[in-house]
Amino acid sequence: MPCANPRREQRLGWVGRNQTRDNAFKRSRQLIPALVIGCLVAGLGIAWLRVDLIRVRYGLADALHEEKVLLEQQRKGRARVRALRDPTRLAQLAERYGLARPERIIDLPAAIVVVAETVDTLGDRP
Repeated sequence: MPCANPRREQRLGWVGRNQTRDNAFKRSRQLIPALVIGCLVAGLGIAWLRVDLIRVRYGLADALHEEKVLLEQQRKGRARVRALRDPTRLAQLAERYGLARPERIIDLPAAIVVVAETVDTLGDRP
């Protein structure tokens, strides 16, 4: 039953109205499936993000493990190089194979410059 006073009907809002005849109520009922679908899509999106986050975390854990293994290999390799370059070990090997101390030592950067000058002078000859 509609109110005699239209202002009072505006103030009441949903109270006292016949909701079955109201177009606004019909439109709001039509929005419910859209809202449910929107919530499902949002939920699936959040679930996909969580799965992707877990995948990235596993990848990060694998990368950290691989880094740890590689750092250990690097540490062992450096220790091996230090052991192979040890002067006392090299002296023992030289003595075992009958190598003598050098009579003179050639400085390689200076030798390269000398060789380059010799090549330049040879290039000027006819």
